Order: sequence, then C-alpha cells, then structure tokens
Amino acid sequence: MKRILVAFALVLMPAILFAQAPDRDVLLTSDGTLYTVESVVNDGAAPAGVSRYLTLTIQHENEAPQTMIVPDSLSAGTSWRPALAFDDDSQTLFVFWLRMPNAMSSELLLSSYAGGTWLNTLSIDNQPYHIRYNLRIAITRRVAQLQDGGSYTDIPALLVHAVWWDETGYGENARYALISITRGVPGAPEIHDLNEFAMSPPMLPNETAPDFNSEVLKHPAFVDNGTDDSVDVIFGDTHYNLFNRVTLKPVADGRIHIPVGVRPGGPRIPAPTAFSADWSGRISTIVSPHHSGQMLLYNSTATSVDYLMYTGGKWSTVKTLALNDKLSADAAVAALQRMMTTQ
Repeated sequence: MKRILVAFALVLMPAILFAQAPDRDVLLTSDGTLYTVESVVNDGAAPAGVSRYLTLTIQHENEAPQTMIVPDSLSAGTSWRPALAFDDDSQTLFVFWLRMPNAMSSELLLSSYAGGTWLNTLSIDNQPYHIRYNLRIAITRRVAQLQDGGSYTDIPALLVHAVWWDETGYGENARYALISITRGVPGAPEIHDLNEFAMSPPMLPNETAPDFNSEVLKHPAFVDNGTDDSVDVIFGDTHYNLFNRVTLKPVADGRIHIPVGVRPGGPRIPAPTAFSADWSGRISTIVSPHHSGQMLLYNSTATSVDYLMYTGGKWSTVKTLALNDKLSADAAVAALQRMMTTQ
C-alpha cells in the first residue's frame, strides 16, 4: 500500500512543481557563451508518449540565440530538473536531467554536447522502483593524488558532483554521485547514500508538529566551502528530522573516489519542527560564511520568495517577499544571499 501511495503522489508531483516556476538551468562560460536548458511541455513537437522534453538554447556574444531539442530527452515519459556543467579544456557541455518513464520509476541521465554534436547519453542511476528528484550539480577542478611516500598532492582534475532525493516504497534518502571527466568523456559514476558520510544518528528522532511538512528536508544542496578540491553538502534526514552537513573530498589512489568514512562538515541542525507551509517548489539553501550552523531555506514561486532562517539555535517563522515589477525572484534571492553574507 505504501508503494501505491508514493506512486500516486509522484504522478501529481511534476505538474505541481512546473506550475510554480520555470524548470530550467542557465550557464555562462568564460568566452561569453550563454547556455539555457529548459524542460517544456510537449506541444506536438515530440512523439505522443513524451510528456515533457528538454530544449537547449545557445547564445554566443552578439549573435542570435539558437534553440535545439536535447535528442535523448524525447524518450517516453517526463524529462525534467535539468542541470548544466561545462568543461573549458574540451569545450564540452554536460546536460544532466531526471526522466520519469512512468509513475513508479525514474533515472538520472547525462548527455554531452561538443563541436555541434550530441554524444552518447550515460545513465547514472536507474534502479527500478526508485523515484529521483531535486537534482543539483557542482564541479571541482582538483583532486588529492596519493604519492609514493603516502602523502597526497592536489592535481588538476574535472569532477562533477550530483546530489538528489531518492524515494522507494520502503524509504527515502539523499543520494550522491561522483563522475570524473577526462578529455570531455565522463567516466563510470560512483554512487553513495549520503548518510554514509554523516555522523552517527541520535538516539531518537527530533519531535515535530503533527502538521510538519517534511518536504523541507528533501532538497539536498551544495554550499561553498572555499576550496576547489572538495564540496560540502547539506541534506535532510526524514527519519530523524534533521539536516546533516558533510564534506566530500575525492582522492586519486588508482581510481578517483570518495574514501569511506564519516566526513562531517558542520553542526547537525534540527528540522524546523513547526514548519507547515505549502512549499511545493524547489527549496534552496544559503549558509553564512561567518557563522557555523547559520542557515536559510527559501522557496521561489511565480508570486513570491518565501524563506526561514536558522540562527542562534532557533528557526524563524516563514517570511515572504512578494514579487512585483520592481522586485524579481532573482533580485529577491540576491537580497537573501547578501543578508547571509553580511551578517
């Protein structure tokens, strides 16, 4: 019964999220080229079995934009939550996205685009009866390489880090994939449950209100840790009702991987126990670079940016920035980021 209920909820999920805000990602390269990938409703341009597919728009400086369909997003089902990464050395664009062929499963895909040609698509994670969503991407450009004497030295390496939320009929958790890129070609992904890197859980879950909306815990996020050889990830735990922060630093000792073991990167934070707001859009995280444990969560919709803060060991109530012709969503988010960095 639980699996059936999860499937029913996820049938509704894409429609709810797409109604909140455009589903796209934007990337500007060092030479001034702007890439925009977007999930769009099938208006007849794609086969009948395709609910949503991806378009990629490329705009070079002082040139008219060109839009094309991402070919492998034309498979039956829903292609959504796209994310972009770019390799300057090989001039290769990487398009990540989630595809739901049906209500009971999904997969995480990676396509590459270079020299005007789409390369083979890699399936990063496609276990059946798993629903994946809330995908985020980060890049690091150095890795610690093992030396003959047992020490490590950082060397150049292009690594893509992906995090997402994973649900089955038997549980849910945040997941992580590490993908190394060599001359524009992605290697085999290394996949982990992010709880593998967290501290031991508490004895008992944090108490929450009866109407607590656990959606706030289901949006893993990368946060800047000031290095180019590691990433910090904040992710929720819906069993213990808390946020973990871990530092993931790949090493190269025959292969590039994340060493097994605890990698705490900051204090554990309890969930906002009284949170009951209907945040059905993408939830994002901002942390303070000056105060360990200070965190802000926000949710953008077509009409507002809503947020709450964790500071001094307490969560604030939900606050709202109404959007209008003088305050766009981007400007509202920029104001929140400035508030967190200047405190």
